[in-house]
Amino acid sequence: MRQSVSTIAFVFFILAAIASANDEIADGRAMIQSARDEIVRTELHMTDEEAAGFWPLYSQYREKHNEVMDRYGEMIAEYIRRYDDADLSDEYADEMIASYFEVKNDLLTVQQDFLPKFRAVLPALKVARFYQLENKINVEIDAQLAIAIPLVDPS
Repeated sequence: MRQSVSTIAFVFFILAAIASANDEIADGRAMIQSARDEIVRTELHMTDEEAAGFWPLYSQYREKHNEVMDRYGEMIAEYIRRYDDADLSDEYADEMIASYFEVKNDLLTVQQDFLPKFRAVLPALKVARFYQLENKINVEIDAQLAIAIPLVDPS
């Protein structure tokens, strides 16, 4: 996988967390989606028939995934705002933790919901490879976020 995906992802999530302009967020998302599409296209080695069934499903999958990730971006933006304003509290920390786990659970639900749909159009090995690719991209994004987002200071 290309290193540029993590760089693009890093830029997008920083924009999503800090920017107030929806155009910047949309532009960042479009760059990431283009990179994701290229990786999937290159790495899945689909036949024309497989691709014809896969891409419409993939578009639906990304739409559902992005709906959840919008909430994650909002959570990060709120955290950074509160962190910068020194407005963190135990109550907010509880809310943030609950939101974080809700997002992670919802992302897993999206993946599970689409599994039988992807299996209907791709062989199992290609479905497994697809989810591996998704995981690798998401791990890179999470790693960049871990670097960029400051830790809570409990003191």
